[in-house]
Order: sequence, then structure tokens, then C-alpha cells
Amino acid sequence: MRKATVLFAAVMLVATAAHAENIGSMFGSQTTARSMAPGHTMLGASLGVADATSVIGAFGFGFSRTGDGRLRAGFIDDELIQTTLALGADAKWQLLNVYQVNSEGVSTRSTAPFDLALGPFIEWYKIDFDNNLILESQTVFQAGAAFHGSYPVQLKNGGSISPYGRINARIEWLSIDMAPSLLGPSNASDNQLALGFNGGVAWHPRASPVVLFGEFQLDGNDGVFFGINYLL
Repeated sequence: MRKATVLFAAVMLVATAAHAENIGSMFGSQTTARSMAPGHTMLGASLGVADATSVIGAFGFGFSRTGDGRLRAGFIDDELIQTTLALGADAKWQLLNVYQVNSEGVSTRSTAPFDLALGPFIEWYKIDFDNNLILESQTVFQAGAAFHGSYPVQLKNGGSISPYGRINARIEWLSIDMAPSLLGPSNASDNQLALGFNGGVAWHPRASPVVLFGEFQLDGNDGVFFGINYLL
């Protein structure tokens, strides 16, 4: 009970800090802590209904028994900016595994309390402001690391449902182009430390290559994200 209380307090602290004036992630999480099998790939799509609307596609690949990565690209839009391209990539290495698979392919319960993974991520996008007399555009580059935690619950019908969460810390680099004025064009740059939290549920139906995701994000870009992954 004490450990659960400490964990809940830590999550709430991160969630509160995430409401600072951050740009925020445009991609959400859409992954549990569990890694894909080596040599396997994944195609994904997600919709973000947040401060900025986003439509994102993803390609994932398992590169080791405990590691996988994703390339992500899509479009973001809201009432203040023009629709713009967003690019990103991430990777994670699984540190704890609730269910381990032996050399014969048999899954057994381990002593780990939950699945845990750690990995880096990057995001890039250039925001063009619509009808703004002061700001013309803003280029954003983010790089950081994220902890992923999840717990797979086996369903009676053979599928599984996995509550998951992600806590990330990153540096946001901002390059701002000001609108032309009497003094001519000008620009400015800045960087800031930012924190973010995602929490959701992944549903993997029995004998299906499809995994469905639903999550909320507390970040500079607050909202909800829905995703689907197709495992190959």
C-alpha cells in the first residue's frame, strides 16, 4: 500500500509539472513496456484529439529480444496554425518482464511486478502560424528519455488487456521566426526542460495481429489519443 501511494504521488507530481508552458508531444505514447519479438515489424496509426489535432502513422521493428524502435510521421493542426508535418522516432529496452518466454517458446510467469522499459525519443516539427502579425513560424525539436510501465492481464477468452503509463523528460529546443517589420526580419531561440505523462489501456484480442490503444496525455499538448497497431 505504501509503495502504491508513493507511486501515485510521483505520477501526480509529474502530471502537475507537465502543465507548465511546454510545447508538448504531438505523438502520444501508444505502446506498452513490452518489446516486440526480434525480426517482427508493426504498422500503426493514431488520432490525437488534444490542444493540437494530430494524425500519425508509425512503423515499428524489433531489433533484439528486449528492444524495439519506431519511426513516426504525420500531420498536426489547430485553429492558430497551418497544417504541418511532424516527424519522430523512439526506441525502448525492456528491463522487467512479467511473462518470460523460454527457448522452447513457452511463456512462464516471472517474479517481476510489472513490465518496465526505458528508452530515448525525438520529435521535430515546424509550425507555421496563420494570420499572426508577430510570429511567422516556430521550429521545434525535442529529445529526451521515457520510462514505460505496463501490466498484461490475461482474459478468459485468450486475449489480454494492459494498463500502461509513460513518464518522459526532455529538452525542447525552439527556433522562432518573427514576422517582417520595419526593422526587417528577426528570429529568436530558446530551450527548456519539459515533463510529460501518458496513461491508457491496450487491448489485444485473442489470436489477432491487431492491438487497440486509448490513452490520455498530460503535457503541453493535453488531450486524448486513440491508436491501432497491426503486428506483422
